[in-house]
Amino acid sequence: MTEQLLQRYFANQVTPTEAKQVLDWFATNVGQTYLTHRLDAQLGDADWHAPPNTLTPDADRMLTAIRLQLATSSLTTNPAPVKSFNWFNQSMRWAAVFIGAVLLAAGAYWGYQYLYPADLVQQTAFGETHRLTLPDGSTVTLNGNSRLRYAPQWSSGQTRDVWLTGEGFFRVTHQRNHERFIVHLPNRLTIEVLGTQFNVLARESRAKVVLNNGKIRLNVGEQAQRKLIMQPGDLVYADVKARIYYRKRVDAAAQSAWQTGKLKFDETSLQEVAQMLEDTYGVTVVIADPELRRQTLSGTIPNRDIETILKGLSTLFDLHITQQTNRITIQ
Repeated sequence: MTEQLLQRYFANQVTPTEAKQVLDWFATNVGQTYLTHRLDAQLGDADWHAPPNTLTPDADRMLTAIRLQLATSSLTTNPAPVKSFNWFNQSMRWAAVFIGAVLLAAGAYWGYQYLYPADLVQQTAFGETHRLTLPDGSTVTLNGNSRLRYAPQWSSGQTRDVWLTGEGFFRVTHQRNHERFIVHLPNRLTIEVLGTQFNVLARESRAKVVLNNGKIRLNVGEQAQRKLIMQPGDLVYADVKARIYYRKRVDAAAQSAWQTGKLKFDETSLQEVAQMLEDTYGVTVVIADPELRRQTLSGTIPNRDIETILKGLSTLFDLHITQQTNRITIQ
């Protein structure tokens, strides 16, 4: 992404194709960091002031709105030109000016709903964990590089739907009217909760669900062709693309120990560990020896950051690990 194109975008002087290019870049981790810094800079600028009778914009809400629309909106290659922004009310128009053309240009495509999306989105960066409370009082702890979408409120009798990509630990509260709680995962996998605590890892076509306590039903496919009732201590693995499914008994607490700053391995293959590092920390892990990939590990190491993890793996399991920027080699 070039600075020249960004400046033309902020001045609303780009073609629809160029606008889509910039917006696609905003959806990346680098683009999200850029947006965060730009919002922080403009919201902290002492040279501007709110017009009378208008509320100061909420930076967090604006950034959440941007993230939601970048993740869910579909732009056409030749949208109809927008000649003016008269459909903004006074407060909205000022808010667009306030944060610069980031919202103004996007408003040409998404309009009024841009600042007031139907759903909320929480997105964690690589290596970041974040705990949030849902409208019903349930809590979710997100692991690094994970995304959760949900409605800002649920009414009585309404199914509580959330959409997860990545890894999260759920503590679901029981409701008086027994409203269902459903976690939607990629590739038409859904989890129906019957009041419980569980850990979910959902990346691309594969998912791993571990039940700590309570009971959940795992549904596979749009018509839920496969239904599986899970019991505490069950681990269910599903790779929809490869059509691999299995269930086994595990130490459920160990599977979600990442919440407490630890990683617990119980006969875990080094290939699985490498995949976890790639998914959670955004690195590339190279294990040249096929035998080493199949080697299993058991033990506990700290989980503060990737440097600590690599040091723990090297010390505890006698591995030679080198790191060059985002490339890690294990021998």
